[in-house]
Amino acid sequence: MTKVTVVSAHGMDWVWRTGGTILKYVQAGADVTVVCLSMGERGESASAWAEPGQTAEKVRALRLGEAEKAAAVAGVELRTYDWGDYPMVIDNDRRLEMVRLLRELRPDVVLTHGRRDPNNPDHVATADLVEAAAIWSRAHGRLPAAARHVVRQIHGYEPEFPEFCDFTPDTYIDISDVADQKLEMMQCSQVQQFMIEVYEQRARYRAIMAGLLLERKVTHAEAFERFLPAAGDLF
Repeated sequence: MTKVTVVSAHGMDWVWRTGGTILKYVQAGADVTVVCLSMGERGESASAWAEPGQTAEKVRALRLGEAEKAAAVAGVELRTYDWGDYPMVIDNDRRLEMVRLLRELRPDVVLTHGRRDPNNPDHVATADLVEAAAIWSRAHGRLPAAARHVVRQIHGYEPEFPEFCDFTPDTYIDISDVADQKLEMMQCSQVQQFMIEVYEQRARYRAIMAGLLLERKVTHAEAFERFLPAAGDLF
């Protein structure tokens, strides 16, 4: 069984950027775990903060509820941390926590944020964390009590503003058959309703290239950028 781990900086980042691909993996019988490092309660919840007397604790609970609903629609396991946001601080203890997680889950594929996003340092911190933890996870002398694990595929999903993030996709996933279900996942968020239109349009745009490459009709697609090189006997 293929194992997929998705590492998201905030509670709903994964839904917008890779929700369709997650659904495709679930449909194919894969074991998918979504990991949210924070709920984005401080930096990605502007509409919630418009309520008088609002607190970070209340916003976090609201965003957690959204993420849980989306995970239930997708049929995936959701693991959450409370690492805070704006800024999200990643130290060696947290890198080791991610090493432990990768060695426990032993994913074949990891999906996370891209390496560059000047609009959101938390996304970059998450990508750096995943990349560092993947390297440490294969080291024999790092946490030797836990069996080492080699992560062979890490893919960065599309940021909100790819033109500012040097995002150069090299992989497109056709999500046409799960587009309605992804929309249902996105609609679990009341706090970031505007993101639904952003990523609905993006999926239709990425479908153009996906359709050309696959030589079939594609209505929705998601785009990714590979972190690691691939190897084989032939291309």
